[in-house]
Amino acid sequence: MDNWATTAAILLAFGVLAMTVGLVRSETAGDLRVLTATGAGSRIRRTITGATAGALGLLGAVVGTSVAYLAAVCYFRSQLDERLSHVPVLDLVLIVVGLPVAAAIGGFLLAGREPSAISHQPLE
Repeated sequence: MDNWATTAAILLAFGVLAMTVGLVRSETAGDLRVLTATGAGSRIRRTITGATAGALGLLGAVVGTSVAYLAAVCYFRSQLDERLSHVPVLDLVLIVVGLPVAAAIGGFLLAGREPSAISHQPLE
């Protein structure tokens, strides 16, 4: 049952992370155009997106895990010996290490060219 909870948490985190990276990419589209104009190739732009996704994934995993354990300690403060005697190390490693690595790789691989309809700066 614990593995299903971990899988659900990672999938939820990927969804939030994908929306966040998409929002960041849309906000920095002008900067990416400047990079392209100065000669930066697609590999550089993909690396920037991958690094952004990895950093956001690491931040989310560390903050989420820390807050979850802080809440558990506060809620079960009188039963800590019973409740926190077995720490799920493998699940925590999958979340704290696996999520940022998968986000960075996914960000790099999925940061392809923008569709031609949105690749130009909008007229205001």
